[in-house]
Amino acid sequence: MNSSKQPQPHQPSETESYLSDLMPYIRAGKDQFPSKEELFAEISSDRDHRKKLARTLQYTATVVFFAASILAVNPTISTDMYTTQYAENAQFSLPDGSRVHLNSNTSLISKWRLRSREMTLEKGEASFTVKHALRPFTVAVNASTVRDIGTVFNISTGDQSFTTTVLEGEVELHTGDQKMRLTSGQSIHVSLAEMGSPYPADLDMVTAWHHGKILFNKTPLKQAVANIQRYRQAAIELDPRLENLLITGIYDVSKVEQLLDSMESMFPVKVTRLDNGEIKIQKK
Repeated sequence: MNSSKQPQPHQPSETESYLSDLMPYIRAGKDQFPSKEELFAEISSDRDHRKKLARTLQYTATVVFFAASILAVNPTISTDMYTTQYAENAQFSLPDGSRVHLNSNTSLISKWRLRSREMTLEKGEASFTVKHALRPFTVAVNASTVRDIGTVFNISTGDQSFTTTVLEGEVELHTGDQKMRLTSGQSIHVSLAEMGSPYPADLDMVTAWHHGKILFNKTPLKQAVANIQRYRQAAIELDPRLENLLITGIYDVSKVEQLLDSMESMFPVKVTRLDNGEIKIQKK
């Protein structure tokens, strides 16, 4: 009798059995862990995020560097010039609310910078009423700088010289390597970059021009003529022998010509007017 062998059912190997046992856990784990595609997408997203972060940091660093550079350079925001003609005085308001009062034949340059307020008094005389602010307020005159410390002050220029008077508050004067603080009621004279000593100021005399007047109180004629010269274009020539004569009185700045003519009655002098408008004051 022929007999045939029936196929036997497949018996799983140990490895297959092990994998079969793990499948429930693998299926459950798929819900807890990202797929390969999801993992690659996450890696790509993370890479984009790092690029964006790097660009942001680079941009921030550039902005900070640019801002620091601007602060270091202290760029000019605006520049203005204020002037007066002979026998004229005028008041101006500055951008920060400070005020400046210019005497006759005066020229002032104002530079508003990012970190400072800088004036340059090129010639003439000016009074400053400074509004307090974080940015320092300075006035350059000749080779010196006057720095405001919450102040009202006056600067009068001469031939390679100037006089600063503090009307209220305090200023700090820098000339070369010299430094001096002045308080209310003090004046100081600087000539050829040499700083003098502070002295009590005659505030009425200093501010008389605010009211269109010239005030002399036993003033040497040399100084008086220099003051009068502010109000006329043609030169006044004074005999050196007359420089120490003293003059006292209050005079109207609009009448300086009459004042010059009247000197013949006040002193032993001769006043000569030339065709070009110049005046010579000579000893008799």
